[in-house]
Amino acid sequence: MRKYVVVGLFLGIFFAALLAASPNASAQTIALKYTNFFPAPHANSVIADQWCKEVEKRTNGKIKLTYYPGGTLTPPPQTYDSVVKGIADVGTSVMAYTRGRFPLSEVVDLPINLKSAVMSTRLINELYKKFKPKEFDETQVMYLHAHGPGILHSKKAVNKIEDVKGQDQVDRHVCKNSPGLGRRACRHVHE
Repeated sequence: MRKYVVVGLFLGIFFAALLAASPNASAQTIALKYTNFFPAPHANSVIADQWCKEVEKRTNGKIKLTYYPGGTLTPPPQTYDSVVKGIADVGTSVMAYTRGRFPLSEVVDLPINLKSAVMSTRLINELYKKFKPKEFDETQVMYLHAHGPGILHSKKAVNKIEDVKGQDQVDRHVCKNSPGLGRRACRHVHE
């Protein structure tokens, strides 16, 4: 079975204004808001919460992060813009939630046969390092993370690309931007 990669990119962003804090700010506590779409019990959310506590510990309490899991501060598709607008200071989201907003980085979502999360994460970070995509100019990127090959859930067996014909689970973006899949596999998605 040919595997197609559906990559979710977790984007950690840090508001650039923080980096330009005044010298007098060093004596004050810097309060930051961190928005994340993962629900609180999810492993990635637990790690994010631990990261907030570690930042506070390593700065001797000079930086205090209030963590908002499960999209409680901002909905996932609005995370990046919420950081740009100052609603949140730090955010984690999935670039695929805002198709077209990060065109260069979306290359990792195409079916290019990435075999693992490690490979996908290396690719997106090398891409970012080499090309410095202007799509991130309004923020300071802390890290980019990608997962490995996606899992297709279906009520019927999927052993070849033709088996997804007519099923809504096919990613519209992948079909639109991957002419190699062919009109047959993506016909229902396009209709």
